[in-house]
Amino acid sequence: MYAMDFAQVGANIQNKLSEKEMTQQSLADALGISKQVMNKIIKGSKAINVNELARIADILNTSTDALLTVGTEPATVESLSFMGAVDDEVTRERVNLIRAAVDEIHMLEELLDD
Repeated sequence: MYAMDFAQVGANIQNKLSEKEMTQQSLADALGISKQVMNKIIKGSKAINVNELARIADILNTSTDALLTVGTEPATVESLSFMGAVDDEVTRERVNLIRAAVDEIHMLEELLDD
């Protein structure tokens, strides 16, 4: 089954980066884009087209199918066992909003460090 959202594709890209022991920055450099744009792709907040997906697959030495395939668990649900289970969509959306805010803070901190 193929991913219907960009968050799953981003999670698949991040998994391949981890497998290859590559950073988001190195992939961004290979694509000729900024780390901030790469971060948005990984988080699923930036759409990517077929050509970009093919380039990413080539750089990561994988197939576009591997980047599009849905894993056994949704990409947007991470373990929150220390807080209890997240069983409803409203709570999941709120967690994702907080996660996005933290990502934005990290990007701003990186800009300050430059």
